[in-house]
Amino acid sequence: MASYPEIEALNKIYVNHQMEIQFSTTDFLTKSKEYCAVAFTIEKETFYFYVEDEYGDIKYNYPLLNLCLVLRELEFYAESSDYLVWCQDRYFDPENNSILAHFKNLKTVYQSVEKIIGKIESYISNWDFEMGSGASWELRKKGLT
Repeated sequence: MASYPEIEALNKIYVNHQMEIQFSTTDFLTKSKEYCAVAFTIEKETFYFYVEDEYGDIKYNYPLLNLCLVLRELEFYAESSDYLVWCQDRYFDPENNSILAHFKNLKTVYQSVEKIIGKIESYISNWDFEMGSGASWELRKKGLT
């Protein structure tokens, strides 16, 4: 089995900051089940927000894959130049009050998590994550066992 420094980095964050991640099976941001509610606990502080699960990775229930999903959501928020661009990239209706509330909540969550762990990085490249290759495949395989 190949060694993946990306997985080692995720594991270090997970262990050093006493994380717990619980996804809801009933609470979704949109009618699509791609945006699932999460309770993300880090150093005994819990944050509630929604995380995209386009590839159905939550079903694996593997802690480091779950962490990657959470960090990817926060990264994507930080990379968006504004609310309308963020909505367009996510195919969200910017007039939807639930979407706007989620976006505003992400700002608070992002800033709080960044204060705790420093720079927010999911470590798995977008290419690997979307193609299901490299470190992302390794995380998904671990979830199968």
